[in-house]
Amino acid sequence: MSYELVGKLKKQYRSESTWYSHRWHYIEGCILKAYMDSYEHFGEEDDYRFVKTFIDGLYNSDGEISDIKPDTYNIDQIRMATLLFPLYERERDPKYKQVLDLLYRQLDTYPRTQSGSFWHKQNYPYQVWLDGLYMGQPFYVNYLKTFAEHKTYSDSLQQFANARRFIYNEQKQLYHHAFDESRQMFWCDKVTGHSPNVWGRAVGWFAMALVDVLELLERELADTQPMKRILEELVENMLPYQQPGGMWFQVVDRTEHPDNYLESSGTLMMAYAMMKGVRLGYLPQEYLVYGRRAYEETISTYLREEEGMVLLGGICRSAGLGKKPENGQMRDGSLEYYIYQEQVVDNNGHGVAPLLMCHNEMNLLSRKGNAVESLSRGQ
Repeated sequence: MSYELVGKLKKQYRSESTWYSHRWHYIEGCILKAYMDSYEHFGEEDDYRFVKTFIDGLYNSDGEISDIKPDTYNIDQIRMATLLFPLYERERDPKYKQVLDLLYRQLDTYPRTQSGSFWHKQNYPYQVWLDGLYMGQPFYVNYLKTFAEHKTYSDSLQQFANARRFIYNEQKQLYHHAFDESRQMFWCDKVTGHSPNVWGRAVGWFAMALVDVLELLERELADTQPMKRILEELVENMLPYQQPGGMWFQVVDRTEHPDNYLESSGTLMMAYAMMKGVRLGYLPQEYLVYGRRAYEETISTYLREEEGMVLLGGICRSAGLGKKPENGQMRDGSLEYYIYQEQVVDNNGHGVAPLLMCHNEMNLLSRKGNAVESLSRGQ
């Protein structure tokens, strides 16, 4: 098992920007979260400096981040703001608080479905994607927890409940990628509003949102039992589709298709959610073996070294629904779309970020005395 390659990849990824861009974007936000978690769990100052230097470089001379568009409703742009909480806590620099306040104020006018969930984006009206729960809810909850005089988390809790109500397929006992409340989008079922398929990474985003928000709500006055039930149900329903080695397919339940493939990012997100869920007591201890198996099989299958560069393969570069603003691509959510129309790439942040999050979890579980190997953190 090439655990040491994960540590090497962590160092390489931090030291050069070959695989990511210097921008305010959710992908970079997820990458930086893995490094900030490493600092918060293990005190790794190099990881903290990497995050701080990256974020500080996004501010212009006026103390603003020009990439943030406060007049554009896009739940993805909120994800990266979660990094500003630990930066502000340590540095007390008002520039971090200003951006936190700016994005929190935007939520006051953010468009919602009739049931109260944030739209995924302004150009995707009436739509809730599982991705969006991870993009917006950890920020929303953390802001209230940190700064609100009167803390109430009912809105966020309801949005998780809405995802269970509207995106979960009771017959399949699995979550679809998204839901269109209007039933007008060409990709949705006109009765349920569901998108056509169960995309592994979408389920992974939702699983990570659940465990991260549950952690934020510890010792807060909030009834988190429904969220814990949703998390355990999600994991239990996904286990029949975990392949013998430990990974999940790109389209989770279409295992019969010869070109469906074992996908890294969704598998690693599930692994992170399971290992963290066990560590914090949200999931039964027996789920640890499934999370660890998913992590280890992804390493065995897709992590390699070429000419001194560590590469993680098997990553779906991007996937979505509807018209893609960047190039006009029409994404219908079909099986063929997920398998053939999106690139499979190496070292994309969608996969590397949860790989490094899993790396942190393995070390934390080891420290707690669980039956896992003691791993080098690669520092």
